Amino acid sequence: MDRQLSSIMASAEAESGISSRCGGVDCVFLSCFDHNVLFLASMLGQGGIRLHRADTVEMADFLLLATQGTVLVLDTTFLGGSWEDALAMTAQVHPLVATLICADLVDREFIAGARERGVLDVLWRPIEFERLRPAIWTAHEVTVERRLWLAEREHECRSNRHSVSGFHLETVK
Repeated sequence: MDRQLSSIMASAEAESGISSRCGGVDCVFLSCFDHNVLFLASMLGQGGIRLHRADTVEMADFLLLATQGTVLVLDTTFLGGSWEDALAMTAQVHPLVATLICADLVDREFIAGARERGVLDVLWRPIEFERLRPAIWTAHEVTVERRLWLAEREHECRSNRHSVSGFHLETVK
């Protein structure tokens, strides 16, 4: 699955609303290594995980938006950036999306503060498929829980506001 095909599929899914209705997970994999992503996409697809490849932060942003993606999996470095750039983008534009990093042991110092900065988990290479699939599902569940929590807070805020003849009153608890 190349980037252009993934982008087209993502746009079609977003327009039709398929990704949010049919179950499964839409996951964006930010990596400049095609061979890893192609193999993982074929294996994960059998388990209900749709993997969309991006090679830049901008493409990852687009695919998360277009597919309503709930998980961002990324390499420590990619075209034009590093995991820190991707994390900054998600914090600013997709704050509810859970992030996983795939790293080599040699990158241990480079990603030392990743969990403290919001990364859900670090997956060490070689990536074990038996660990990747549940990590993506767990990250998806975290994102869904975040969205539900935010929706509940928004509902509470709306229900605590009342209008009386043009005045805005707020219920204080």
